[in-house]
Amino acid sequence: MTLDVAGLVEHVMKAWLLLYLCQDSIALREKYRSIGKILFFLQTFLVGCWISESVWVNRILYGNEEGMVRDSSYSIVKLAVLMCCSFLAMDLFYRGRKLAKLYLLLVFYAVYEMSRMTLHSVWSVTTLSLLDHLYELIMVEVLDPERFVTIAVYLQNYSMWFFVAGYLALMYVMLKAYRRYLTASGPVDGIGRQGLWFLMLTPVIALAFDVSWRISFFRQKGAEVEFLYEEHGSMYVVVPVIALLCLSCIVFSRKIYSDLVQVEEQKNGLLFYRQQLTDMTEHVRELEQLYDGIRGMRHDVNNYVADMEQLLCTSAGEGQLPEQVRQEAAGYLRHMQQAAARLSLQFATGNPVTDVILNRKGQICEQEHIALEGELLYPASLGIEAFDLGILLNNALDNAIEACRKIPAGGERLIRFRGYAKGRMFFVVVENSYDGHILPAGMDRLQTTKADAQSHGLGMSNMRSCVEKYYGTMQYEAGSGRFVLTIMLQGAERA
Repeated sequence: MTLDVAGLVEHVMKAWLLLYLCQDSIALREKYRSIGKILFFLQTFLVGCWISESVWVNRILYGNEEGMVRDSSYSIVKLAVLMCCSFLAMDLFYRGRKLAKLYLLLVFYAVYEMSRMTLHSVWSVTTLSLLDHLYELIMVEVLDPERFVTIAVYLQNYSMWFFVAGYLALMYVMLKAYRRYLTASGPVDGIGRQGLWFLMLTPVIALAFDVSWRISFFRQKGAEVEFLYEEHGSMYVVVPVIALLCLSCIVFSRKIYSDLVQVEEQKNGLLFYRQQLTDMTEHVRELEQLYDGIRGMRHDVNNYVADMEQLLCTSAGEGQLPEQVRQEAAGYLRHMQQAAARLSLQFATGNPVTDVILNRKGQICEQEHIALEGELLYPASLGIEAFDLGILLNNALDNAIEACRKIPAGGERLIRFRGYAKGRMFFVVVENSYDGHILPAGMDRLQTTKADAQSHGLGMSNMRSCVEKYYGTMQYEAGSGRFVLTIMLQGAERA
């Protein structure tokens, strides 16, 4: 097997680009986690060199050691064998569904073939034009034949370097753009079967075009060889244009799919938001009636206890009741007063929606042995809807409570909240203790540690939707066992 420097560099870069595409798209198997990338790279590189340059492979596939064929369709065999070997290696080192691996492999080889086809015409036209110019110089005896041969050899070698460097650079640009949309919606193995079939359509079309091109690129008839480009000069333009269109379709089909996934997530988030809003509205109406009754009952109970105490004191003074009975009755009345006191709200914000949420979270915190403290006055003059503020408080406190639950027994479990207005801005600050483990997923969002990541992600999405509605911001700070979420909402102009 002989391999020049340009071929060596080409196979190294191809192996690296395939590894680059797989990065963050599919995960390595557990037993290959430490050296899987190196092994996959070496396998791709060595197999690529062996299939392209091996005399033994040429003898098996083409019946001669030089790889000479009667027409260009024979080159499809090597491409198919190379793709099969790459798939087997990917299936060996990476885990996940075979359909997802096949999809990535089709994308890689489609981008590889279309990049080569895009630059092949430019390379061919440039090289042939320079050679024709050298022939003209020989005809006018400006250039001697020996010098021509030397220049032609250099031209062929350096033009091949430019061709390899050009199509590899184009591959990198396309794969980089593709990975941007690929990683935006998570690993490939998480895409559904129908989604994968949809995404595979464009690389399959590109490879089908490549097969057609290979079939008709050249054909030997007797002692003559017919080239497609010589028969049809327009192919110098048509082929690269179609190849560029295929590359664009491969990239933008992935973008379209990512946009569709995001739209579907937003749609589901909106449905979740509306359902949460409806449930909260009904819950608030019921609790408003309940609290009205509780306030009335508390007032009546206090009056009743006061009357009974006065009656007991009067009866005891007149000697109508024994002292022991009077003391037991007084104790019973004190218990009634304490029970009535517990009917009062722990947090009063000036709005029933935020009152219900804060006091309900207060009850949960009491059951979970979490200290909840803070103050908030509903900003009625800023035009911020109570339900939107309620969604923010509800989700922020839920996250804080969940973080405190993970703190081991004996650790500090504390949640503080504060809501205040500053000019036309309204700020909500929720601070909670946590166990020190947090998964960042971006500057304005966090990656959940819960098992049902999709549902909990909708909660954060609802918070961001509320914040964006008021042209606000949502930021967090974490460190030293404290997590601080700061929400800023822009209120309406005051009258």
